[in-house]
Amino acid sequence: MAKKHAGLFDAFIRPYRDSDVRLYKKAKLLAPVAFAIGSLAAALAALMTATRAYAVAGLLLGLILLCALSLVMMARGKYGLASAIFLYALFAVMFAAIKFDQYRDIYECYVFGTLGGFILICAGLVASRPAHAAILSGLNLAAIAALYVLDSLPLDGGVVTELAAQSLGTSAVLMIAGGIFSAMAIRMQSDLVAETERSSGSARRQFEEMTAAVGAAQSSALAIGTRLSKAAQALSSSAAELKEVADEETSGLASLDLALSAAEDGEKVAGTTQDRVKAALDQYSAKVLEASASIAQMVESVDGIGRQAAERQDAIGRLVELARDGDERVTRIGEAISGIVVATGKMEEMNTLIGEVAERTNMLGMNAAIEAAHAGDAGKGFAVVAEEIRTLSETAAEGSGSIAAILAETKDVVSGASKASAQTSEFFSRMSEEIQRVSATLGDLLVRLKEISAGTSGVTDAMRGFSSLAEAANDAVDDTRSAFHETSSRAASSRVVATAMRRAADRMTTACGALLSQASALNELGRENVQRMEELRARLEDTGAA
Repeated sequence: MAKKHAGLFDAFIRPYRDSDVRLYKKAKLLAPVAFAIGSLAAALAALMTATRAYAVAGLLLGLILLCALSLVMMARGKYGLASAIFLYALFAVMFAAIKFDQYRDIYECYVFGTLGGFILICAGLVASRPAHAAILSGLNLAAIAALYVLDSLPLDGGVVTELAAQSLGTSAVLMIAGGIFSAMAIRMQSDLVAETERSSGSARRQFEEMTAAVGAAQSSALAIGTRLSKAAQALSSSAAELKEVADEETSGLASLDLALSAAEDGEKVAGTTQDRVKAALDQYSAKVLEASASIAQMVESVDGIGRQAAERQDAIGRLVELARDGDERVTRIGEAISGIVVATGKMEEMNTLIGEVAERTNMLGMNAAIEAAHAGDAGKGFAVVAEEIRTLSETAAEGSGSIAAILAETKDVVSGASKASAQTSEFFSRMSEEIQRVSATLGDLLVRLKEISAGTSGVTDAMRGFSSLAEAANDAVDDTRSAFHETSSRAASSRVVATAMRRAADRMTTACGALLSQASALNELGRENVQRMEELRARLEDTGAA
């Protein structure tokens, strides 16, 4: 409703919005009061016209016109003139109403004094200057005096009665007091408005200073909030990156832990394998030593066979000389020709046996040479060959013993066959040829034995090299085993460190999560701070506008 009334009287109040606040407040009061009194006067004028009280209706019509004129002056910004027209018109209408009513006694003055007090109250509310209150007080006193002189005094026979004096005095005192109070109220309003304006100016200046300070603080807080928000965002991004790095580090440390665990298990398996390798190398070294000893024995046997073959070759040479000597003496051994024939047959058998032995020895020498060439894992096979050579050597020794016995028997037979010269000569001739073949065979056998001896010597050197390599490998295995144990110990230590680092990375990940939460809260606080500062600035602007 107030807004509707403000819109209705806005045309009369608008000129005073940017002027004195006192006039603005009085205009807000005078406009509806003038309109209300004018409207009431119109209603009364209609009523008076209907009851044929044309004089009163005319007065009310004059009041309506003066109220309208007052509103027109207000709309033009002439508030002082408008308030004066309204107050004086109200005074004139009231005076006329009292003067031309049916009452003609002293109470008429008292009633007008009461109405005069109402007019002074209205003056205190709507008058623009204290002079209006003084003028209205004088007019009220003059009107009371006029009413008394014109109406009441003639009725009293021209004599001032005590009641009249009391009424006039009371009315005069009331009018004077009312005028003084109204003038003082108007003056106090002016002073209050002036003081209010001064206070308002000071307050406005303080408000402007405060607004400037708050604006600066708001700008600073806004900048700080913006920087805080940006810092929170940067902190959030850094914390997110740090969390990702911590997650990657945790994953890498977990992989490292698994790798170290697998390496530790592998090193344990490798250590076990190294133990088995060391045991195998020890066994291999023992076998190499056994093979070396067997080969050394075989070499000694071959050397013995060579020496015996050389001795047999010398003996055969001497036997050839004896055969030649026997051929010269063939004329003296003719009688033993039959025994020599028998002995020669046995010698042929033995020679055959020797040939077979020589052939087998030759083949065995070849096999031994081949085995010597493949001396790697052939220690056992070479030992078998060496044993066979030993057996063949014993067989050759037995054959040689048999040949020696036969030759001794032949010698006895030849010594006893001196009479069979012709047959003995033929026999010695064949025997000489056979002995030469045996000598050649023994020579070849001796050459093969020398080759075998040389080969077995190389095999012996190789076996010694194998033994040295086995010892070196054993030492390397020991060193490797020690290195594996040390590596395993370091891997265990590294695993402990990796586990500790992984736990630290987990704690760092948790801390990064908390840091992200705090950064988010800080960012939200920055945005809320900026929003609150914007709201504060808007309120200050609204307050300044009001």
